[in-house]
Amino acid sequence: MTEIITNLKKIQGEKLMRTIDLCCGIGGIRRGFELAGGYQNVISAEIDDYACRTYTHLYGENPKNDVKSPEFKKKLKDISYDILLAGFPCQTFSRVGLRKGFKDKTKGTIFFDIVEIIETTAPKAVFLENVENLVSHDNGETFKTILSTLEKELNYYVIGVRRGEDGKLIYKKNDFLRNTKDFGLPQNRPRTYIIAFSRNHFGRHLEKISTELPKKGSTIIYNTVSDVLEDNVPAGFFLAEGFLKTLEDHKTRQKKSGNGFGYRVVNMPGAECTLACTILATGGSGKERNLVYDEKNGKKYAGVVVQGKKTAINSKFIRYMTPVEWGKLQGFIDYAFVDENGVDKFSFPQKLSNQQKYKQFGNSVSVPVIREMAVFVRNCFETMEKDFSEEEKEWFAMRGSEFAVCRKIRSALENQARAETLKQYYGLVLKLGISEPFTTSDIAQALSVSGARASQIANRLLKYRCIIRQKRGVYSFDCIERHVENQEVPAEEVSE
Repeated sequence: MTEIITNLKKIQGEKLMRTIDLCCGIGGIRRGFELAGGYQNVISAEIDDYACRTYTHLYGENPKNDVKSPEFKKKLKDISYDILLAGFPCQTFSRVGLRKGFKDKTKGTIFFDIVEIIETTAPKAVFLENVENLVSHDNGETFKTILSTLEKELNYYVIGVRRGEDGKLIYKKNDFLRNTKDFGLPQNRPRTYIIAFSRNHFGRHLEKISTELPKKGSTIIYNTVSDVLEDNVPAGFFLAEGFLKTLEDHKTRQKKSGNGFGYRVVNMPGAECTLACTILATGGSGKERNLVYDEKNGKKYAGVVVQGKKTAINSKFIRYMTPVEWGKLQGFIDYAFVDENGVDKFSFPQKLSNQQKYKQFGNSVSVPVIREMAVFVRNCFETMEKDFSEEEKEWFAMRGSEFAVCRKIRSALENQARAETLKQYYGLVLKLGISEPFTTSDIAQALSVSGARASQIANRLLKYRCIIRQKRGVYSFDCIERHVENQEVPAEEVSE
């Protein structure tokens, strides 16, 4: 913990990379990046009311925004940021759209909206987190589409992906999986992590960075499940005798059927390895797969009948883990919010139910893993930026949406227009802004040119779709370079 605080102090005052935190839950990804140092979050998005309450309580900012909302997407065009963060939900992509390209194939999924945001705001890097099953979801089609979209359609270099001589994307699914147990917490929680850097921003400098994600953490927070257990636990967390018997009978039947399903006590005396199973947002079976042996508290309650339980508390000292213990397993408690004086500042808002606490921790990320990923991203930025030319520095300093339009103008006109003319067009983008429509009169005023000259400029930019006509005499800038709605991603395009 001392190492983290020292690192934060060291980086304090340096230039901060700005992040946006989409599908943010209670802010675990944001917090991991903040702990790495050198990052500042500028806007967040979450639609779950209870998660928003906790996020507001922790950060003093209400993240209630919908990534699917056109209004939110428009707002992002005017926000200057560097890295898009998202713990997006895993959804099946439509098979109906296989012959109509990405946009039809992913319609209705959150990933489609994230791609739309990347298209129009051109972040320098993208960080995505998801469940382990993402790499095999829908027979691998979902993951294949995600990587193909980032690499081929958005022109991002994905860590762990390389291109063959024929242009095919080559990768191994395991290269995107990292486990919480390797990052200082006693929880077996494999998750999918995707980190991608913009080729448009970094170009040849991408050759200088690592080709694989971090594999382990630099800090051990807890060694075993026993280390996270609370000293004093109320009777209500202990299983009733009758319910424990039901779980035992169910497990016996499953075992006779050749299945390994059933409850699990993760810290039984004599166990070689005491790791928690993956905690789940659903509670229920997630809690029953992470029962603990607690003799100290169990002796106080064995045989006692408490309100809400049909039978007396079991005499085997078996109980559920508490929300606090789940918070420790995710690194929220005793890690993520410990201040420079060693005081843990994490708390939930008042009157939040235990069920919501379980759900929010289970839905979130393991903060130490995110911190290591954020350190990796920062190191990659530093490695590449130190060799930037003066021109590259100028382009890199642009807001993403402005960068996207200016780059599109340069790509379309650099062989037809003088350097001074291109700079004039870039200046137009910066003066008029991205999100609001404009007229030829606005162009004339921004560039101090005649109306006739302004019309010529508008027609030239319109010809190459650097601007689009909203209605007669009214235009807006077009950030999007790719137009591949009718392009199918071939099945053989991605291989292992």
